[in-house]
Amino acid sequence: MQRRAFLQGTAALAALHAFPGLARDVQSPPWALGFQGVSSDLPPLPMAVRGKIPEACTGTLYRNGPALYERAGQRYRHWFDPDGMIQAFRFGREGAVHAGRFVRTRKFRQEAAAGRFLFDGAGTRISGSLPPRNNDDFNTANINVQAFDGELLALWEAGSAYRVDPESLETLGTRSWREDLAGVPFSAHPRFDGRGDLWNIGSVSFGAEPLLVLYHIDAAGRLRKARTHRLDFAGYMHDFVLTGRYLVALNSSAVLGKGETFIDSMRWEPSRASQLLVFDKDSFDLLHTVEVPAAFVFHFGNGWDTRSGLEFTACQYPDARLATIGMARLARQQPGPYHDEPRLLRYRVDLHRGQAAVTDLGIDLEFPGFDRRRPFEPQALFGVSKGRNSPSGPASAVVRVNPSSGEVDRFDYGDGTLVEEPLPVPGPGAAASYLVHSYLDVERRRSGVSILRADALADGPVATAEMDRVVPLGFHGCFLTA
Repeated sequence: MQRRAFLQGTAALAALHAFPGLARDVQSPPWALGFQGVSSDLPPLPMAVRGKIPEACTGTLYRNGPALYERAGQRYRHWFDPDGMIQAFRFGREGAVHAGRFVRTRKFRQEAAAGRFLFDGAGTRISGSLPPRNNDDFNTANINVQAFDGELLALWEAGSAYRVDPESLETLGTRSWREDLAGVPFSAHPRFDGRGDLWNIGSVSFGAEPLLVLYHIDAAGRLRKARTHRLDFAGYMHDFVLTGRYLVALNSSAVLGKGETFIDSMRWEPSRASQLLVFDKDSFDLLHTVEVPAAFVFHFGNGWDTRSGLEFTACQYPDARLATIGMARLARQQPGPYHDEPRLLRYRVDLHRGQAAVTDLGIDLEFPGFDRRRPFEPQALFGVSKGRNSPSGPASAVVRVNPSSGEVDRFDYGDGTLVEEPLPVPGPGAAASYLVHSYLDVERRRSGVSILRADALADGPVATAEMDRVVPLGFHGCFLTA
């Protein structure tokens, strides 16, 4: 089969081919520092601690994100493209230490041996690229890292999960849930229930027959159930919602079709209604398809059941320009605008009537997090937000919002500091005690981690750990207590 036919006919999110790499923009904004990338593993480096690290935060913050932007003079041109690196920020009685290690995917190992990029990316055409045999040939494992079954899972969204050792950060190989599921899309946003079971989706676009794969894996790593569902159209899906009774996927109005690149194949269709696909969590039967106005969402908050259906929150954009334009400008280190602000919306879905009421909660928010001990209850959300007076660019504020009351608490570091996904750290009580997040001080060219009280963000950090090292800005991670 010819290369183009293979990519267009057998891949969904995995059908990633693209544009020629060019030099970065000359007039780069200050935060371009976070998108320069690194070329090798980062050995352990002690961090300077200010304040006192709370005992509850003794442990490790793991993060994942695109890191290897260049090989042999070619540079990736979209934030989805570079190879993933697992960052470990370890906090103990002796202080704090950072280390980073690339995920040794099949793609990474082949390209390291060749000394150049061999496969195209989501938004980058590589000169002399090879045709992939399957999705894992160009799996970058660069979006998320989650602890599961005694290991870390480095996650992409179009192929297999990669196993990583939590101590050494060595790559242990792919995690196959079943032989016929090897290389099948497995999203970077698994959800966990109160027992520790893992639930996930995989979006597979086969041209005229797009599919959604549903997964249920128990806490011991055994596949309980996997099922495919045929979609009405190939809307881009990145995350989903889990409640006590339902699994909900948003078939968005960013529709994947044919194009010279994966990114170019994404068409925003504002006249097309998006679909909330509501599945029974136990059987994976499709119970309801609820149409909603055209929507584009990377990340959802948590969800919970109600008498008439369910509720959840979403960080929603007015269109898909962040994916098609903004993330390319960031990777190319170009000035903005990058995207419209993501608004935090509350969806109240009445399954009896087959309708959803959508409310704008009046705040821009991304990378939402919540206390995973109570995943299916209304609770506070944590995330990042642009500063009140900042220009268009990455976030500088950490935010706590109550979706029920609309009450907001925040701490803004100022335009010179870029903040990343805040993770709640459980305490002895019912609520999260602290938030832990990484940041980049672009003015001082230093990366670090801040710890804030979850119920008093406006007071600022209780402790920080900083180093004379810049690590690339990434996407998602997890925190494991010692």
